[in-house]
This record gives sequence, structure tokens and C-alpha cells, in this order.
Amino acid sequence: MKIKCILIDDEPFALNLLEDDLLSFDQIEILQKFHSPVDVAEYLKNQAVDLIFLDIQMPEQLGTQFVRNLEDPPLIIFTTAYHQYAVEGFELNAIDYLLKPISKERLTVAIRKVEDIMTLRNKQVVEKEHIVVHVEYKKTKIYLNEISYIEGLKDYVKIYLVDRQTPLLTRSNLRGMEKLLPASDFLRIHNSFIVNKARIEHCTVAKLTLPEIALPIGKKYVKNMAQFHMKAASNQDNIIR
Repeated sequence: MKIKCILIDDEPFALNLLEDDLLSFDQIEILQKFHSPVDVAEYLKNQAVDLIFLDIQMPEQLGTQFVRNLEDPPLIIFTTAYHQYAVEGFELNAIDYLLKPISKERLTVAIRKVEDIMTLRNKQVVEKEHIVVHVEYKKTKIYLNEISYIEGLKDYVKIYLVDRQTPLLTRSNLRGMEKLLPASDFLRIHNSFIVNKARIEHCTVAKLTLPEIALPIGKKYVKNMAQFHMKAASNQDNIIR
């Protein structure tokens, strides 16, 4: 299980030091580093992030205020030189509060907490057979095996069902949908698309084909497709044996 994270700190030295420490953890995948939280909210709309390592005292915006402004924040670990923000940090449901300089031991403890939470969440998602979304102001149950693919449109998504021509429109974003859907069954292939793995008929480096449509594969999601192919090939080998 990879923990996809971003790092936010206005001090370049602190940011690089944290990155170096995190590179020793195989379960951590660093997606991006930011020197300011200003552009991060928009980034989160298009990218699934499990965890943010977040400094608090930054000139453009306090880390605590940044978290308060997020509608659906990822897991948060505060990294700061100031202990006086600790109470506020935990009021924001932070996973941990690490005082600089951060020791390897404390960092290890914090990451284990994240692993425990993500393991529990993944179990809850896998056990689901359906999701519930708001469609035309009504709660609507959608079974996972009915979903063909999902298209993101800024603050809305279109959910395309197998036996229905007109997609369902719900107020959300692809990052929010990724959290609802089990990674074992669904795959992000583009900034704008998530597909049901069971519906994939064929794919190349640039394009993926479902029974009803061909969809583009974004450059940064090619790795997802490579992992999908490796797993599919492994499963086929197991069947042959």
C-alpha cells in the first residue's frame, strides 16, 4: 500500500530535509512539493492525495487556516517549529504534530498511524458493493458493477452506467470519487477519467478502449496502466498454472 503525499513548507531547506527523510520509507510516494499552500487546493481537485505534511507558520497563509478552507482534506501531519499550535492542530483532526527538527523515530510513528487509518479505510471500501451519491437533489444508490466510467467536470462528475445512455450528474470531483471507489476495481487513467477495470477491452500507451468508447490516457497515469497490465498478466499466469 503506497501512501501518496505532498509536502508544503515555505522553507526550502526544511522541505528538502523532510523529503530526504521520507525517501527512506518504501510505503511513501511523494507526488509534489510546494513552498506555499496557495495553489494546493486546485491541485487537490485533480490529484488523489492521501496525506499532506504541512508546515503551519507560512507568510501567505497559515497551515491551520489552509486546512480549515478545504472541503474534504486528506490526512494531515503538521510539521512545525512552534508548539503553541498543537491544540488547534488536533482540533483539525491532524494525524500527528511533529516538532522540528523531526527525528526519524517520531516520523516513523506518524507514518504508522497513517498506515493504520488507511488500512481500515481500504477494508471498509472493499466491503462495499455500491456507492451513494446525490443526483437531482436525491440520494441515489449505484452498484459498482453498473459503473462503466466516470468523467470529471470541475466541481461535477458524470457517472456513465453500463445499461444507461444518459450519465448521472453529481456534485463532486474525481478525487472525491476515487475515495469512494475501491482501487481493486477502478483505475484513474486521466485528469478527467476513472474507469471500471472490468470494462477495459484494449489499451495502448495513449488510449484505452471500453465497449462503448475510447478514452485518452494521461501521461502521468501511464504508470497506473503499466501496473494494471502487470497484475492482469500475473493473474492470467496463475489461471494457466
